[in-house]
Amino acid sequence: MTASLQIKRDKYFVVLNWVDESGKRKQKWVGTDLSSTGNNKRKAEQKRLEILREWETKITLRGNDILFSVYLDNWLEETKSTIAYSTYCDYKRTIQGSICPYFESRKILLCDLKTYHIQEFYNFKLTEDKLSPNTIHHYHAYIHKALDYAVKTERLNANPSDKVDLPKKVKHVADFYTADEIRKVVGGAMGTQLEAPVLLGAWFGMRRGEILGLKWECIDFNNCTLSVTGTVSDKRVTGTRLENLRYEPSAKTDSSIRTFPMHPTAVEYFQSLKLKQDTRKKNPNYNHAWDEFVCVRENGDLIPPEYVSRTFPKLCEKCGLRKIGIHELRHSNISLLLENGASMKELQEWAGHSSYSTTANIYSHVYSNSKQKLSETLENILR
Repeated sequence: MTASLQIKRDKYFVVLNWVDESGKRKQKWVGTDLSSTGNNKRKAEQKRLEILREWETKITLRGNDILFSVYLDNWLEETKSTIAYSTYCDYKRTIQGSICPYFESRKILLCDLKTYHIQEFYNFKLTEDKLSPNTIHHYHAYIHKALDYAVKTERLNANPSDKVDLPKKVKHVADFYTADEIRKVVGGAMGTQLEAPVLLGAWFGMRRGEILGLKWECIDFNNCTLSVTGTVSDKRVTGTRLENLRYEPSAKTDSSIRTFPMHPTAVEYFQSLKLKQDTRKKNPNYNHAWDEFVCVRENGDLIPPEYVSRTFPKLCEKCGLRKIGIHELRHSNISLLLENGASMKELQEWAGHSSYSTTANIYSHVYSNSKQKLSETLENILR
């Protein structure tokens, strides 16, 4: 790398020249803010040496003279094999759709990226695009992870996102159904395509992907257990949801792989459902692609995740109940267990949460109500 002094608009500039890894010649002009009309020649020379040393350090760090937006795309492809495909799809849509366009338009290089660039991006998204603080936290998780990788692979010396000030998260308080309301929505689901998904959500508090990914081999009728070992997803980068419908033989986290005891009603229901499906398979027009799965339509097609999310709130309304999402049926199941004496640790394992704090944070208000009941019970005892 070479560095020379040049004068432009009565100011000293340092002009850097080097050849990148591909053999392409590169040049960059760096301002010094020193006037060429004063007695600044010696100061400018010192500045030239400082800038040369700074940039020699930068350029020797492999691949950091690319645009930050390009780096984000490269990082995602380099680390693709370390994450689930559905997670990759989420990252890809967010990075390409929301993060890269901002930094691409400003032509910020990875090696030039500063904390204030990232801070300005978050402020812009909050004020101009009116995004929620929680969405900013999602963006930050992606950016911070990508820049940590840049440090790990020696593209950067430090992570510029470490010192960013993030907005305070808005805590989401999920809606829950009471036991009576759950019984009512379960009754409304019987005889519809939502029957099995709703029962699985109400009985076991399973996630949508876990419900639709349940295979018959995961139901042990002899030992009366049901195991979660995989999920169904329709997340995509391109194409329709149906085209991207697939089974992933892994759960959300390691702790999501779990086994439930089945009560007699559940055992009887699934035995009956298995018999119905085996009978339907004799139809010549039956789709055998999803034979292993529990939640299928009468023609053998897997019930799509999007269908469940779209029709469940309508079912709630039809039952005369306030609308909730299918994931809030899971919350309702876990809340009822907590209200009826289950400990947070037991619920962590039941819900498949990776940490105790996740369970505690989500259900803290229910736990508070439970403690209030304990306090009232104690008061009655000691009167």
